[in-house]
Amino acid sequence: MRVSRQADYAIRVVLDLSIHREARIKEIAHRQRLSPSYVGRISQRLGRTGILENRRGRLGCLGLACSPDQITLLDVIEAVDGPVRMDRCLLAPDECGLESSCPVYKVGQEVLLLGVAKLSSVTFASLLNGDQAK
Repeated sequence: MRVSRQADYAIRVVLDLSIHREARIKEIAHRQRLSPSYVGRISQRLGRTGILENRRGRLGCLGLACSPDQITLLDVIEAVDGPVRMDRCLLAPDECGLESSCPVYKVGQEVLLLGVAKLSSVTFASLLNGDQAK
């Protein structure tokens, strides 16, 4: 399982907004040491998936669309990277024809399911509270 750099940055943006509730793109970029244009692109993608909302007005702030206890790491990763996957074996099991007897395929599926379960159990509120899962 691989988390892209873009997903890593998206997690940082959502964590920043979990702490600060509202912020301008430049403020988030400064605190997270990211480029404002990159934060802007990430925020657009997170906005399209319903994680962030652009609060128009004088300051043009971004904010979370819901409470940090309702947003999981998996939500943010999948908003940016799409569904969590492992490798081509799990993506196209028919490629080699051995999936029914392959012990590696079975372990890979189990690892993927455990990883997804863990990512879906960790909310941004639990991260702020120092908890590992909700």
